Amino acid sequence: MLRSRRSNANIVVCIHINQRAPLNPDEIIRVISTLSGAELERVREAIERRREQLVKQSMVVERRNHGKGILQLEYRSNPKTGTRRGPYWYFYWREEGRQHSLYLGKTDDPEALLDEKFA
Repeated sequence: MLRSRRSNANIVVCIHINQRAPLNPDEIIRVISTLSGAELERVREAIERRREQLVKQSMVVERRNHGKGILQLEYRSNPKTGTRRGPYWYFYWREEGRQHSLYLGKTDDPEALLDEKFA
């Protein structure tokens, strides 16, 4: 509560913060129908950027069979920043119908490192 210098009256200040939930897909589609050509192009570009972020979270550089699985050298991307890291080695295998993965990191000899971990 604030006090006015001119009188002893109390002044109440209300601040409303609009913390609206993100739009749901139906609302987005409804709003799209009201956009101009230039605005639609901006939306299309934003959608393409987001789609690339989601798809390119990892990029396989090399793949080779090893034992009962696959060794894979991958670059990984942060979906929020787009920062690419790596390449890192991963080992993927199936056991009892479920896929498993094991991070091996940066190494020149992933087979030897994998054999050590499973020894």
